[in-house]
Amino acid sequence: MVMQGTLRVDTALAGKRVLLTGTTGFIAKVVLEKLIREVPGIASIVLLLRGTRAHASAEQRFHAEVLNSSVFDALRRSDPLRLHEAVARMRFVTGEITAPRFGLAEAEFAALASEVDVIVNVAASVNFREELDQALAINTLALLHLTQLARRAGHAPLVQVSTCYVNGHHRGLIAEEIAPPARGRLARHPDGYWQVDSLIAELQARIAELKQRIADPALRRQALVDLGIREAQRRGWNDTYTFTKWLGEQIACREMAGATLSIVRPAIVESAWRAPQPGWIEGMKVGDAIVLAYARGKTTLFPARLDGIADIVPVDLVASSIVLAAAQAVARPGQRRVMQVGTSTRNPIRVGDYIALCQSEMRDNGAAYPRLIRRPLTKPFRTVPRGVFIAYLAVAHGLARAANAAMKWLGATTPLALYERLETTRQLAVVFSFYTSPRCVFDNRRLLEMAAEFDFVDRMRFEVDPLCFDWPSYVRRVHLPGLERFAMKNGGEVDRQPAHTAVARRLEAS
Repeated sequence: MVMQGTLRVDTALAGKRVLLTGTTGFIAKVVLEKLIREVPGIASIVLLLRGTRAHASAEQRFHAEVLNSSVFDALRRSDPLRLHEAVARMRFVTGEITAPRFGLAEAEFAALASEVDVIVNVAASVNFREELDQALAINTLALLHLTQLARRAGHAPLVQVSTCYVNGHHRGLIAEEIAPPARGRLARHPDGYWQVDSLIAELQARIAELKQRIADPALRRQALVDLGIREAQRRGWNDTYTFTKWLGEQIACREMAGATLSIVRPAIVESAWRAPQPGWIEGMKVGDAIVLAYARGKTTLFPARLDGIADIVPVDLVASSIVLAAAQAVARPGQRRVMQVGTSTRNPIRVGDYIALCQSEMRDNGAAYPRLIRRPLTKPFRTVPRGVFIAYLAVAHGLARAANAAMKWLGATTPLALYERLETTRQLAVVFSFYTSPRCVFDNRRLLEMAAEFDFVDRMRFEVDPLCFDWPSYVRRVHLPGLERFAMKNGGEVDRQPAHTAVARRLEAS
């Protein structure tokens, strides 16, 4: 007999003040919309936002970049009063998450701490090839400032949104626990996390040496990108993003020892299954750049393991997991929890099957995607193992580059189409081929156990079980139409530049 949970999100968060970071980003926007729509009893939502040149204050930036987002369109239509009242109760803090006390004066920081009951950190640099100093600042060292706030707020619970891919190159079934480094030796603390202070100091020393050695800003930026990738890969991670997020988990575990910490790790996050609207997405995500490249005729070949499991999860399942984690942390404090939000063990789809669904939809119903597809698709999308792809690309790219150089020498100003396609494919492969050649699946039993602590109504309102959708319906009737509707502008360019790649900029001109 299955035990029925008794927790209620409304009860746990009633009268609570929730600090939310990262609300200019994709996931946090959906979390914010869900809190407003589903948890009206929250006392207030405190938004920590950095000021910009265009919008100096957090409140100005919120109104310009967040409130105007289409994420709130359904709520604006169905319950505009609820949205208006929620915004009126919000508290806006102009601060920099990477600065001690967020750059606030001591009195301001103390006042903020007195107004926070639970902290939800979604802020991150999701650029896979970020400059190492920037990625380290926001994905790792910012946890020092967030955990300081948690302590000053009376040991407020912290929900840290991470990524399943902190597990690096580990293979097989990945458990919901603090991941060990895939390579190299680090001391493990008795509490189960890894001690990373010496590693962080080493990275900071290399960053400082590089900045002192290279004066040219553009060359320095590229060198910092290269340093991040090199350090990540030699230590067992694919990219700077996942490496620095892993470091951030270790900081969070150390600083929140004995307190309430919930680490929520999404896999590859894509468009919404149901809420705020089916297919809602902002910009192009991990797999979408490859979809766009194929739709624009820029690539028909990519490295992939067709029998590997593609762990793709709709953003509303991720947002629901974050809200449930916050409610659980408030109602049942005092624990460290790690939960993975994905589909690979509960509702798996092979990479080859996902590609086939995308390809068949675009070829069968191309007319329904005038922004995404500019000309009929006549060639199939082919995949090869990574080793074969690297060998093929090295030869083909070298020949095409030589031919392109010869054409330029003869006075041609337009790159050869073959060279352009190969260059696009190469750039995509550098960033994404790790994710299309998966050798692991992510356990989510602890996530499902958390959901089971809530009553039936909340389990329906905050769906986290990936069995709630089927893949053909999601890909063909929700996700690809969502890309067409929300991610592409009328002219066919991407609505927002992907944070993790410049490839889309090349595709928009085609």
